[in-house]
Amino acid sequence: MSIKRLAVMSSISLLLGACGILPSNPALQTYQLPAGSTPIQVSMSSKSLSIPEPYANRVINHQRVAVVLDSLEVQAYEGIRWEDTAPKVFRDRLVEDFRRANAYKTVLINDEQVTVDRSLRLDMQAFQLQYKEKKPYVVIAVGVTLINRLSGTVLAAKTFHIEREVPNVNVDTIMPTFAQAVDQINADIISWTRQNDR
Repeated sequence: MSIKRLAVMSSISLLLGACGILPSNPALQTYQLPAGSTPIQVSMSSKSLSIPEPYANRVINHQRVAVVLDSLEVQAYEGIRWEDTAPKVFRDRLVEDFRRANAYKTVLINDEQVTVDRSLRLDMQAFQLQYKEKKPYVVIAVGVTLINRLSGTVLAAKTFHIEREVPNVNVDTIMPTFAQAVDQINADIISWTRQNDR
């Protein structure tokens, strides 16, 4: 091997060593939903309620914040993620709000080892930032089914939907808007559940 070729190969090795063959992945900031603040006034039931992990499609069943453009193209908001998958983040906050409202004597997230009176099954249909005519909105949609676990019958079912316009797409604006939307939809779900649990 010639001295010239060795010099060229040595220069390439030094360049790759300095720059790196693959770019490093940028760190993602992790966000939680803050605790609920909307007052929820319902009568307390002596029954027990379980809220298992929701069903969700691939668009929202992950930690990244989904963004749906006007063209219906789905992207992930750059640089941020939820602390858990979006359906679990929503479910955990709903459990907290049920407990905060004292709606049931016992509220569980896992009922595999115990007998419970009622179960709330969730079908997460949307939990995303969505553009409509170039305006960004937080959109949350969830199908809810209330089940009598003792008899196996469906007591009621309804789809809840909420949209909140976001003034701008800064993270400091988007996250509080998600929290406000969750506050409202959870209050609606809790009131509806108690009204239909007969």
